[in-house]
This record gives sequence, structure tokens and C-alpha cells, in this order.
Amino acid sequence: MKSMFMVVCALMGATALPLQAEETLPGNSPVRFLVQANRESPLSSVVAGRMAKVNVQLGDKVAAGKVLATLDCSDLTARRAAAQAEYHGAQLRYEAKAKLQGLNSAAQLEVGLAAAEVNRTKGQMGIFDAQLAQCRFVAPFDGRVARVYVKEGQGVAAGGGVVDLVGSGTPKARLNVPSGWIVWLKPGVTLEATVGETGKKYPLTVTNISARVDAVSQTVEIEARFPDNVDGVLPGMSGQAVPLCAAGDTACPGSGAAS
Repeated sequence: MKSMFMVVCALMGATALPLQAEETLPGNSPVRFLVQANRESPLSSVVAGRMAKVNVQLGDKVAAGKVLATLDCSDLTARRAAAQAEYHGAQLRYEAKAKLQGLNSAAQLEVGLAAAEVNRTKGQMGIFDAQLAQCRFVAPFDGRVARVYVKEGQGVAAGGGVVDLVGSGTPKARLNVPSGWIVWLKPGVTLEATVGETGKKYPLTVTNISARVDAVSQTVEIEARFPDNVDGVLPGMSGQAVPLCAAGDTACPGSGAAS
């Protein structure tokens, strides 16, 4: 009976050894990544209004400077015209006061007040110009429309979303990797990524590394860049990545020395 107990213990110890070896090498496991656009811009309305025109649809390619949508700002246009009329009137009054001062028929204070009125009405026009500029939603860069929140004739509140735009440049990946990778990880290191939706493999080049390790998960956030001219990889896709270790890099978890 005693000998049978010793045999069972020996078998349990033999099967436990490989499990311990796997637990000591967590860096060998693939890490998940999320594909993100190189640039993103959620365009929202600064002022409340009604949509007059929506010039784009979902998935459209747009160039920088293209007007994506416009608000109906006819009330602001009318108030700006009234402010311009006040400005011209203030200019005329100032010029008249200045001429009277030359004839010693107007005091310096009157001329100064007339000049201040010109500046005030000019500033009022500037305020309306700034507000009118918010009525046009312009693409800040070349990209594609990821989402359209509004329709023509729809009311929009201040801060309400209008269009989501993603850049058309090379996408990037965001990963949370084990904190132990910091020993060898640096910008320029290459990872091998497999995109789950397509099954295709791509090399990822590490570009940015967070300056902080998450104390709970013991991971560090990094960003990596896909190769140029990647087709079929869209923001929101995900996959898994593993290190591609350089020859002789014993600290890298994918190297022969680490395994």
C-alpha cells in the first residue's frame, strides 16, 4: 500500500512540472491588439441649430477641407449684417467727429468715444464671424466617414455629434503587453500580428510605449504601426501579436534562450 502511494505521488509530481514551466513563461503567450486609425476626429456642433445640408454618407472618402455638413445659420447671418451696419455708422460718426476736431468744433473726448464705438462694433462683427464659422463642418484631414449622426432638417444641440471621420493613412495597433517585456521592448521592435477578421499576418513596428505600468494587470500599453499600403485592415478589427526576437536577444520571450 505504501509503495502504491509513493508511485501515485511520483506521477503527480511528474505531471506538475510542465505546468510550472508554462506558468513561468507568460511572455510566450500572444497578446490581443486593437486596430485604430492613424487619425480620428469626432466632429460635433458648437452651437445649437438645424442641419441645412449633409454632403457625405457612410464610408465616403473625403479630402481635407471638404465641407461635410452645414447648419442653417440664417439668424446669425442677419445679426451679422446688422452688426456690419452699426460698424459702418460708427465709422461715419468717427470721421465726422475727427473733421470737426480739425475745425476746433469737437472735443478730444468726443473723438475718442467715437473711435471706441468703431472698435466695439468691429469686435461685434468678429464675434458673429466666429459663430458663423461654426456652422460649417470641414474635414480636417484626408479620410473616410465612419459615422453620420444627423440628417437634413434635424435639430442639433450644442455639443451634439455630427460626423465621425477616420484618417486614410496607415493604421496602428494598440496593445497591453506584459510588464516583463519592458526589459527588451523599445521603439522599432517588430511584432508579428494576425488579424482575426482576415487571418492575414502583418509585421507591427512598435512606435510608442507608455510611461506607466498598470499596477492591477501588470501590463504596459504600447502602440505599433502597420506596414504602409495595408489593404483590408479597418479600425475596430482585432487580433493577436507575438514578439519577433532578434538573434541573440536572450531577454526576448520568443527567443530560444527564453523558452
